[in-house]
Amino acid sequence: MKAVIIYTIMLIALFYLSDAAAQEKQNFGPDDFEWTMELTGNAGSLLSLNISETIYRGIKRPDLGDIRVYDAEGNPAPFLIRTVRGTVETLPEKTVPLLAWDKNTQRFSASGIEINTSELAVTITGQTEEERGSVYLADLSGLETAPSKLILEFEKNDYFNALLHIRSSDDLAEWKDYDKIQAAVFYDSPGTDKNEFDIPQGRYLLLNFDRNIPGLHSGLVHFDPAEIPLLGETHFSGTKSADGKKVLYNTDGCFPTAKIKFILSQPDSIRVAVRESAQPENSRRWSSIRETVIYRIQTPEKEPSMNGALDAAGFSGPYWEIEALGEQVFTEIPVMSLLWETRELVFLARGQGPWILAYGNENCEQAVSFLSIGNEEIFPAITGKLQYTEQVKDGDFGSSLKQIILWSVLVLSTTVLSGLAVYIIKSVKNGEQTIKNHMEDRS
Repeated sequence: MKAVIIYTIMLIALFYLSDAAAQEKQNFGPDDFEWTMELTGNAGSLLSLNISETIYRGIKRPDLGDIRVYDAEGNPAPFLIRTVRGTVETLPEKTVPLLAWDKNTQRFSASGIEINTSELAVTITGQTEEERGSVYLADLSGLETAPSKLILEFEKNDYFNALLHIRSSDDLAEWKDYDKIQAAVFYDSPGTDKNEFDIPQGRYLLLNFDRNIPGLHSGLVHFDPAEIPLLGETHFSGTKSADGKKVLYNTDGCFPTAKIKFILSQPDSIRVAVRESAQPENSRRWSSIRETVIYRIQTPEKEPSMNGALDAAGFSGPYWEIEALGEQVFTEIPVMSLLWETRELVFLARGQGPWILAYGNENCEQAVSFLSIGNEEIFPAITGKLQYTEQVKDGDFGSSLKQIILWSVLVLSTTVLSGLAVYIIKSVKNGEQTIKNHMEDRS
């Protein structure tokens, strides 16, 4: 009974005081964020602005949840954040590298390969028909958008008919069979020749013909009409580790990442593991994105051939790392190109302006959108000067002092109430003992 009373009083005290702490934490205002910007426009209307690179550099939450809009009196305004839609386009066809597979060595043969970097094509030369294999690798890793078809240009010195089986991979290690078997045909007759093939998604395609075929001049990929996302691009420099095996990048803030690309300035090729983290150095945990090859191939009087961008949707940083695999080390620090989604902030200009865009506080709760819009007209907000605020809630001395006081009161109150409960229990117990003694004396 005694323990039940004490625990009940402690829970009541904890409930009320923790509720007060929660209220203290939720009452954020413009001054509780690192960055603020004035926004002006017509009161009562819907106003918008595109979230810029400058704003992303100041965002602290990976989910972009530390963005707020306030009116002139500090009251929160309803808002939402949405992705800016791109345009529907049909990309022009592009040539892609093709490499012949040597079945004897189980490697892609490097001898007799001539690289035409101006067209991103690889041609097999200096081999007889008997030496040619029936398996080729198509490298699609340099493409920013997934193609829908592959068009092969054969040497048309003889008639042939072969079945094509395709396998796809993103890392050259794990391969997936494509369930569609297609025929490659050349009879030099309109309507019968077949050199266009449906293809699965993947960074690499393994083209396996069921018999020897004439050599391939080039591969051309075709794109279906698709919405091309509107992406921003920002370059970041990295810091190389002492052993030359790792490079660390810090984007300062959190971006809605779509793709990342690593750019070499000198000819080189190196296989790397790519990772991302949201935690600072003392508590950092890395999330693996994938292994890939970053390269740059340079030939005289030609544009260089370089690796394409990696899909990094769902990762926002701000810390990124690449590690050289095997015995390789970085002879130079690649530049990291971060491609990020363009997003638009739309808010209801409730109350009186100017309105304040505030962001940059990792301790605040994720923003919840309370704005629903239909076909209403949206007007661009006029942006003012960006200002930095040194004092941030849950990070400045004043807030820390409040927390210390609050928890001190909690501990003190719990102690006092527990002591009071013990006193009451002892008093009741003593009273019961007195009554018992009195009854014994009367007996």
